[in-house]
Amino acid sequence: MTSGTRLPCADVQRDMQHSNVSKTMAAVVAVGTILAACAGADDDSGVEQTSDESETADVDAGRTGDGAEGGDAEGEFSRPATTAAPNVAPPEAAEETEAMEEAEDAASADDSEFDADFEPGEDRSAPVDVEGDGLFDESPDDAEDRFDDNRFQDYGYREFIATTDDPLSTFALDVDTGSYSIARRYLDERSLPPIESVRPEEYVNAFDYDYDAPRDGLDISVDGGPSPFDDDNVLVRVGVQGEVVEDEDRGPAALTFVIDTSGSMDRDDRLGLVKESLGVLVDELNDDDTVAIVTYSDDSGVVLEPTPVRDSDRILDAIDELGPGGSTNLESGLREGYGLAREAFDSEGINRVVLASDGVANSGVTDPDDLAAMIREDADEGIDLVTVGFGMGNFNDVTMEQLADNGDGFYAYVDTIDEAERLFEDELTSTLLTVAKDAKIQVEFDEQFVESYRLIGFENRGVRDSDFRDDTVDAGELGAGHQVTAMYELDLVDDVSLDDRAELGIVALRWEDPASGEVTEIDEDVDLRDIEPQWFDTADDFQLATVVATLAEKLRDNPYADDVDIDALAEEVDRLADVLDDDDVDELADLTRQAADLSS
Repeated sequence: MTSGTRLPCADVQRDMQHSNVSKTMAAVVAVGTILAACAGADDDSGVEQTSDESETADVDAGRTGDGAEGGDAEGEFSRPATTAAPNVAPPEAAEETEAMEEAEDAASADDSEFDADFEPGEDRSAPVDVEGDGLFDESPDDAEDRFDDNRFQDYGYREFIATTDDPLSTFALDVDTGSYSIARRYLDERSLPPIESVRPEEYVNAFDYDYDAPRDGLDISVDGGPSPFDDDNVLVRVGVQGEVVEDEDRGPAALTFVIDTSGSMDRDDRLGLVKESLGVLVDELNDDDTVAIVTYSDDSGVVLEPTPVRDSDRILDAIDELGPGGSTNLESGLREGYGLAREAFDSEGINRVVLASDGVANSGVTDPDDLAAMIREDADEGIDLVTVGFGMGNFNDVTMEQLADNGDGFYAYVDTIDEAERLFEDELTSTLLTVAKDAKIQVEFDEQFVESYRLIGFENRGVRDSDFRDDTVDAGELGAGHQVTAMYELDLVDDVSLDDRAELGIVALRWEDPASGEVTEIDEDVDLRDIEPQWFDTADDFQLATVVATLAEKLRDNPYADDVDIDALAEEVDRLADVLDDDDVDELADLTRQAADLSS
């Protein structure tokens, strides 16, 4: 570790370097051929776009660029069968048909059916043919069954970037976790998640890591170890930790819930679970916090004016009376909810809108970009948005993610009451206070030591390198106690030794204090000696972040993970679960085994 004390390794880790365990990890860290490194200069995304529709648009000028300035090679594409995207912005989401809209609001819709018409891209449903198990191979018919019509956005994946072409990697911080919870829902129902639903950074950030908390603001940690994708490469973990603020030390929170009560929510795992979740949250709030409730279906209405939590019986009664019916006018719900939030605005407190929905919008404004644009001004004025997804089948991940991004909040998905308790009892309440606005990272790699690099995930969080110090550019927000973890795979220059005393690069982190408006920038070296050459010398939580990222890369059929044996990965996660003795890691082990079984 280069920040604070080094993350501890469990003693058992040191004792496990025997032949059986080494063979297991060796199977995971399979020899792979590095795919062609990118060349040329473009915007800072490095994303391989594999969908047929790869035209891009700047849906968020703060997170995407037009590539006109050059000098950012993370955007060039080298595979001949794909189309280069000049920036990271997603293609326009396909419009829903009238028949789909009617099906979305039918209370009898079957969550377990996925009857989409998906045309798989060349590198997605037909992985590169390599030696080994042929894992995740599937026929086009199988691929169609796994996709629900345009409910998820395919952002592609990042290529290796030659450091001589672009030494800078810049992206906005992201604390969303919805993608991982969605995968858990699919796997629990014995189905692989849609490839385009997999965002590796959200898998990695669904777990807690042992970072030192700063007294105020944010802090950086850096460490590394061998890569599971190519044993000639290394992984570097960049961890960001926000300050921790106790409930009694934060100001009062004014929460406005915007709840989807349309016909499509008439299920126990949708509106039923929403009501249970809100009940959990009310029990965790402080007496001087306030709760307001807006519902929407054909239209919207105020169910509960801002009410102090000390009058919890009144709040809980309002929650109990919620019932479904009608179409889905998300626009109306957002307008009503933000209007109520503006009336209840507390300049000395925390102001937040919480949207609970399946993401469907089939009346009023329905385009995710247009809906997101509606709330941008309120976000700038200090009203943040948290989106919480419920249900599956016709669930619209794109809408929920884009709304949270533009609302300066985060996006989570709730599939069980256990997840509801984790989110509403622990995470949401502890992170209500925003401690960093427009937070972004820029890593500068040294071409003397790093041949090429790739950032795993964050495909839709790219920021132009030249915008890193432009404080008018929108980026990511972090609440108190929030963590963000990013994983880089590095191809080091030949003859570079991890025993050398040299710096691979520098990580710079920049953000604005929401209270004072002061902008802070800190940095941390990426030292060669931060990278352990042996797997079992790395910290336990580095191993956790690595196996989670590896699972995500396998689930989205990234060709860079083709040589990873998922059965060996499942064995390694089982071992790690025994070492860490953590319920979340136990669950990860079960999910990885399910993914391995479904892939065979």
